[in-house]
Amino acid sequence: GVVAGLAAQPARATAVVSRWCDRHIGRPLAAALTQLSPAPSARQHASCFASLGTSFPPFAALSLGGTAASARAPSDEEESRVLISEVTVSGVEDPELQRVALSALSTKPNFAHTLKEVEEDVRRVFATGYFSDVEPTAEDTRDGVKLTIKVEANPVLSGVIVSGANALPAAVITKAFATQHGRTLNFGQFSRGMQSLNRWYEERGIFGQVVNVDMQGGVANLTVAEALVGQVNLRFVPVGGGEAKPEGQVKREIIMRQLSTKPGRVYSLQEAKRDIDAVYSMGIADDVNILPQPAEDSTSTCPKVDLTLNIVERKTGGLSAGGGLSVQGTEGGFPRPIGSFAYSQRNLFNRNQKLTASVQMGQMDSLFRVSHTDPWVGGDAYRTSRTCSLMNTRSSGNAIHGKAVDAEDSADAGDAASGEGGLVVGRLSGGVEYQRPLATGWSGTAGLNWQRAKCIDERGNAQTQDVYGSPLTFSGQEHDTMMMGLLRMVYSGKGDTQMVASVEQALPLRPDWLNFNRFRLRAERTTRVGPWKMYLCGKAGAILGDLPPYEAFPIGGTNSVRGYAEGGIGTGRNFVGATSELIFPLVKPLDGTVFVDYGSDVDSGASVLGDPAGARGKPGSGFGYGAGIRVDSPVGPLRLECAWNDRGIRRFHLGIGAGG
Repeated sequence: GVVAGLAAQPARATAVVSRWCDRHIGRPLAAALTQLSPAPSARQHASCFASLGTSFPPFAALSLGGTAASARAPSDEEESRVLISEVTVSGVEDPELQRVALSALSTKPNFAHTLKEVEEDVRRVFATGYFSDVEPTAEDTRDGVKLTIKVEANPVLSGVIVSGANALPAAVITKAFATQHGRTLNFGQFSRGMQSLNRWYEERGIFGQVVNVDMQGGVANLTVAEALVGQVNLRFVPVGGGEAKPEGQVKREIIMRQLSTKPGRVYSLQEAKRDIDAVYSMGIADDVNILPQPAEDSTSTCPKVDLTLNIVERKTGGLSAGGGLSVQGTEGGFPRPIGSFAYSQRNLFNRNQKLTASVQMGQMDSLFRVSHTDPWVGGDAYRTSRTCSLMNTRSSGNAIHGKAVDAEDSADAGDAASGEGGLVVGRLSGGVEYQRPLATGWSGTAGLNWQRAKCIDERGNAQTQDVYGSPLTFSGQEHDTMMMGLLRMVYSGKGDTQMVASVEQALPLRPDWLNFNRFRLRAERTTRVGPWKMYLCGKAGAILGDLPPYEAFPIGGTNSVRGYAEGGIGTGRNFVGATSELIFPLVKPLDGTVFVDYGSDVDSGASVLGDPAGARGKPGSGFGYGAGIRVDSPVGPLRLECAWNDRGIRRFHLGIGAGG
């Protein structure tokens, strides 16, 4: 009956307490588990209450079992009662343990009690968990019956030794049993300590639990069984279906290096889920799942599990071509024909390397973009990836050099805008970037990029000045050249928290190359409140050194301050911005949003070469507010919004990704 208190624990703890029950109760553990509270065994009942039957004839029929014990138990009214004159506890000197035993007794001196009530008292003393033996004895006296509860205290817990715990940290074990160290062992508290160890495994999805415990003096020896990974097999389902095969489009070692679940490691559901996400993110599969099965050599003391990773393959390459007419015409107003070609491959050389190439050809110019990514360079231990790119691109310069759409109308503003509608920034660039994870939630990028930039009009002619006579390039020539070094840190925390910080340095390797430093920081967080979400975003940037106008920060627009046109607030050497957005569910899959945006150039617009914002009458700071709807998509939220700026001008915005 010593550890019958453990018998009320969940079935999963059955193996943990089996030795205790067999050792102290002398009966199968299954029988002990039928008890809802600690109780001495039938044999103990017989010996413990034999003396009571001798002293109290009314107790004799119930003290030894047999025919009398199997007879119908009389009710409380029918049972004979005996006057108890004194109740004492013997066997322990510790006053605290005596107090614990006495406080568990309901039998009081100078009251008449039945055998059933005394038996229940014995159960309650066992239930305290401090005693390895409880035996009631009776002595007939002149004033009545003296009841003595003889107890034997558990040993003092001097240490806990855990074997088989490869994944369980020592600090968790120490914390689980810290309150009992150096004190009399309490089976209830000790059981809760074992439960806390099992709970640690459960919370982390690790297949492990305490399976046995044995006391040697004052030292508790715990045995922990952790399921180890046996074999990890791959099965590939071909594109379009068919019989699964052990070999697929991607080489086996490319898949295996993505897995943190490896033979000999403790099997973890959370780790397996991360492995599934890692394989799925490779872009080679429509579906990925893991099938666990018991290994052939698995035992109860050393469980093992074999894993099969099922990969439903998908097409990894694509080719497209097309043609049409450009929106802008050549001199004389005639549109010009253009043609395009694009190729992509996500599994180059069967090693999950990615190649993308696109070309757009026209009468006046040709644009191209080529990029190659090796997601894991040479099996590097730090999972370093490399991206090489070469491109000739065009981007609109109207956010900086277009007219201030929200400025007050004037003849000068109208004239100024007439010649600026088609200003484009052309960039020829090539470079390499290396990226790798740094710590949990952190990743870093380092790169080097060469770039030659120029400003051209809609006819493809290079421009060095805008219509105000302000320079468009820092060098004053048709183009600027720079060699840009990049360092970027990205943090993605639990939930929807992200921070991105980057530093770019233009290296003046030649006297005519640009020399400037650009710093950018963006932090965002989404907090869930029931079905609603609150999105907060803050960002800032600063540039020191040579600054061509097209490299300055444009403020205002769909992804900045809504309610303003692109760059409508200003163009700055420095900037700050903030967004607050409340997102609430409408009709699936639509969500509604209300938002407030703010942005400012921090009075740095005049320090940009030519002061393009000041020349166009842009305010330099402003805010916008509004509402909209959004729907999630594979490329991010699709947004349709209506916003007003602080001048009361309304504007509609269509965007992708988070606002602000």
